Amino acid sequence: MTPFGRYEDVSLKELSARAIRSAFDDAGVGFDDVQAVFFGNVAAGVMYGQHSIRGETVTHAMGAGALPVTNVENACASGANAFHLGWSAVAGGQYDTVLVVGAEKLYSQDKQKSFSAFLGGMDVDYLDLGDGAGVTRSPFIDRYAKVADLLLNERGLTREAFAQVASKAHSNGALNPYAQRRKALTPEEILASRHVLGPLTVLMCSPVGDGAAAAVITSRRPSESPVRILASQMRSLSADSTGPSDSHEYSAAAAWEQAGLGPEDMDLAEVHDATTPGEIVSWVESGLCRPGDEMKWIETGHTTLSGPLPVNPSGGLIARGHPIGATGVAQVFEGVQQLRGTAGDRQVANARRAFLQCGGGLIKGTTAVSAAHVLTTE
Repeated sequence: MTPFGRYEDVSLKELSARAIRSAFDDAGVGFDDVQAVFFGNVAAGVMYGQHSIRGETVTHAMGAGALPVTNVENACASGANAFHLGWSAVAGGQYDTVLVVGAEKLYSQDKQKSFSAFLGGMDVDYLDLGDGAGVTRSPFIDRYAKVADLLLNERGLTREAFAQVASKAHSNGALNPYAQRRKALTPEEILASRHVLGPLTVLMCSPVGDGAAAAVITSRRPSESPVRILASQMRSLSADSTGPSDSHEYSAAAAWEQAGLGPEDMDLAEVHDATTPGEIVSWVESGLCRPGDEMKWIETGHTTLSGPLPVNPSGGLIARGHPIGATGVAQVFEGVQQLRGTAGDRQVANARRAFLQCGGGLIKGTTAVSAAHVLTTE
């Protein structure tokens, strides 16, 4: 993958190509070995007018042959959805080897343009946004402010607890050479940063940025350090969904069943922390944390690198960054690095199994889609 950040003078094609070349080098393959491409992207149409054939523009520019390219747009879960489709194609025997790419260029000096790219990830028939949403902030922040209020009023959490979780993210990001934010910050610095909405400050929220990640999925000869996909599941919200992230619950439950494992069997997790309250809710919705134990987890450092279950050792969306189409594949990249033991200073000790979950979109305040994967070296 590429480091996440700002690439004002680098095209989406070039960012994608950098990630693809890196994945090919790692796997020891090239386009001649790949039978299909699954390309996740959300905002190229809004940001610079490239609709419909985003993946084909990349593979053509790189000199690939007449490969089938599937373009995947599914809000912030686009990259994770592309990974799920790639795995499904290989697991089902349609192909032996596929390339999965997630790529995005969101940064613009016109912040309203960047934020407006998120509006299409919401049901436009039910937009209920506060002043400034989509103009001075991502419209999703309004939803996360409500989630924060729920945690404060019904689960007994505090703003100081939010700041502790955000501080963990920034500390992990400081150890990640691919992260957009690479400065360790104290909870006090988090709380003192610019106010965004409700109890949220800017350092509790993921930044706008650019980046790309890629992965090769194959049933052929194993690599020197193979990582197996035990489960890959996608779920949307149901018509009777009422919780803030019910689709996370659905995808996680399906992944646990497919893997034949449970949350207690995981050595680390990467979850969707577009904001700090989003991470905390994901602990519960995915089954990692029992409802009511959130504050205990925070106070005891349960999800830190040295805790019983490190969550978002990459720094998560808050510190690694959130180029939305790339995020799901970046989670896979982190999971593979951790399981291979190549994550450097942020390495989780004795990591053998990883849970990954990425969500996206909003319908009536509820996450529209979620993907969950379980990886292992066993």
